[in-house]
Amino acid sequence: MQEALMDDNQFADAPEAEEYELRIAERLHVFASRLSRLCSEQVAKKNQIEQRWLDDLRQYHGEYAADESAKLARQKGSEVFVNITRNKTNAAEARLQDMLFPTDDRNFGLYATPVPELDYISKQQPESPDEAEPIQQAREIKAAANESALAMQDVIDDQLVESRYHIKARDIIHDACQLGTAVIKGPIIIGRTKKRWDVMPDGMSVLQIVEALEPTVERVDPWDFFPDMSAKTVDESEFIFERRRLSKKQLRDMANLPGVLVSQLREIVKAGAKDTHIAKDFTDDIRNITGINTVGEGNKYEIWEYHGPISKTELMDAMSMADDKLSEYEEDELDDEVEATVFFAGNRVIKVSINPMDSDERPFAVFNWEKDESSVFGFGVPCLMRSAQKVINASWRMMMDNAGLSVADQLVINKELLYPADGSWDMTPKKIWYLRDKTRSVQEAFSSFSTPSHQVELANIFSMARQLADEETNLPLIAQGEMGPHTTKTSSGMAMLMNSSNIVLRKAVKNWDDDITRPLITRFYDWNMQFNEKAEIKGDFSIEARGSGALLVREKQQENLMIYSNLSMAIPEFAKRRDWGELDREIAKSLEVPYDQITLGDEQMAEMEAMQMEMASMQVDPAEQKMQLDMQMKQVDLQLKQQRLQLDAQKAQADASNDQAQIQLATAKMAQVERLEMMKLEIQERIELARLQTQYRISGNTTGVRAAIDSEKIRTERDKAAAATNTKLTEAQLKNQNLALGYDTFG
Repeated sequence: MQEALMDDNQFADAPEAEEYELRIAERLHVFASRLSRLCSEQVAKKNQIEQRWLDDLRQYHGEYAADESAKLARQKGSEVFVNITRNKTNAAEARLQDMLFPTDDRNFGLYATPVPELDYISKQQPESPDEAEPIQQAREIKAAANESALAMQDVIDDQLVESRYHIKARDIIHDACQLGTAVIKGPIIIGRTKKRWDVMPDGMSVLQIVEALEPTVERVDPWDFFPDMSAKTVDESEFIFERRRLSKKQLRDMANLPGVLVSQLREIVKAGAKDTHIAKDFTDDIRNITGINTVGEGNKYEIWEYHGPISKTELMDAMSMADDKLSEYEEDELDDEVEATVFFAGNRVIKVSINPMDSDERPFAVFNWEKDESSVFGFGVPCLMRSAQKVINASWRMMMDNAGLSVADQLVINKELLYPADGSWDMTPKKIWYLRDKTRSVQEAFSSFSTPSHQVELANIFSMARQLADEETNLPLIAQGEMGPHTTKTSSGMAMLMNSSNIVLRKAVKNWDDDITRPLITRFYDWNMQFNEKAEIKGDFSIEARGSGALLVREKQQENLMIYSNLSMAIPEFAKRRDWGELDREIAKSLEVPYDQITLGDEQMAEMEAMQMEMASMQVDPAEQKMQLDMQMKQVDLQLKQQRLQLDAQKAQADASNDQAQIQLATAKMAQVERLEMMKLEIQERIELARLQTQYRISGNTTGVRAAIDSEKIRTERDKAAAATNTKLTEAQLKNQNLALGYDTFG
């Protein structure tokens, strides 16, 4: 550091530079001490909430507290824990995740404001005296704003996907349901490595690795989150502390970051990890609850991150120590504080940086399952059903103890009147006892009494406690996927019950929209407006959180879409106005089915309609075809009758004259009759097929789907007709052969 100061020529000689550096280091020590004391105060105030969280975790994992477990052990009674808290918590978590993060849509949207202001478009519009020009210009600005809003929405969505936002959001939903409080942080800037394959002119593929600084989000462990405990909401907090546990290797990596005071970091490592501990680490307590042996604090360093106001003097000291420019930060008595982020450990400052956002917003957002109006931290499902869980455990333990006592009678034995033959006083079957006094009765030696069973009364208490848990958490059995004893069997009644069971979940979803989605997306919007180089995505937009909108009422939306679709098909005027493709897409989306995989595209539909029109032009109406075939059949029958009459006459002449020429002529006529018979059978088959086509024809719908005329039933009838035709042809051939054989014999 001395060499850096000498290089900057800040002082004429080394002693003055060293003295200046010592003064700066001393002031930074005072600065870090002030932050450490402030952090210790918040840690002490939060301890009560952390103890409540430990009780929540014990209840979630079905464990008694240490003092209660010892008390039950001393009583030598039942120690069973009936854990319904885990099911309630998991059901709340699953329902909330399903509502907030569907698989087919984002839970936010960006829209242009009613009167958007886009300077880069307005400046491009030339001034015109025509009164119609301002209206047209406003329309163009509105259209451009809508396009920019969609582009900004895609950019933010891509940034969230790269950040694995959905996975981290599910983790913080778990925190909120279990502990009552969840914290997400963003946007924060990290260096992300991106891989891209580029194809060179020679056809070879080259891997390109690019380092990019992009905004991301991360989950903050509620145990490491220490806001201003006097505030009721995170927005009211004067400051926020966040704890990080880093190893020595991570500290070495941290030393390579810009703006880090390496000399201070070196002193922290030299002092050791224990010198940096301010708050108690509850990791071992949590591991004890989950049944894992403690491993101790280890060699982790507590690095604290402070977000809040600091004086400009403190900022200038830190930046001077880091050799940063100071011209922008002049002292001003009216404005002596700036919003900054400070990294410190123990009594040493590691890094100070100004909040990069022009809006001065802090990157934290807090979500509560059940809000506490007096604190930043809320209540989770285990806390809400604490009393009901205790009653359930107590009633079940009493049931077990009562069952053990009432299962067999209690015996009273007078040892002065009898003694066992085998010398053992244990009760066993076929045991022999001897009376000491023959004059006394055995009834005087033995007496028994039974403990009354109270299983019914205790079971009622257990059932009432379960109902109380449903009431306190507002998570009935139907919301957990279980059928209650009074669940209705009708679809409308089931829909009403599901809608009622979602009332409290709607409140939680609205809390998510207000506390997570809207502020987080707003900060991403501000970051892109300030730092993103793409001008086409910037504009005057408003943020819409969709969690409590259409995504929450998908079950009701499915029913409404089907009703609307049927209504449109029933009324021709409605059908003309309907975009059936988009309606099909919305129905598929509400049913959560892969629309693109099961639906034909516009080009495929056009090809199918063209094919249908071509086939329709080639096909003949079955009714008209049947009429034509009937006329042909009549003509064939007439010709067949004439041929048979001639054949009979010629046969009679052949019989009379026994003329070989007449026999040959009769044989030729017979072959012609055979051809006519076959033609008749063929026409009959075509008539039958035309009848079947008319009977089973399926008319095309409005989208031009091809008629399905080759169904299974039609094919079956066609096979039967073909078989009958073959049979008739075979019989005709046999008759003709016999007739020819008769003529040969006659000849």
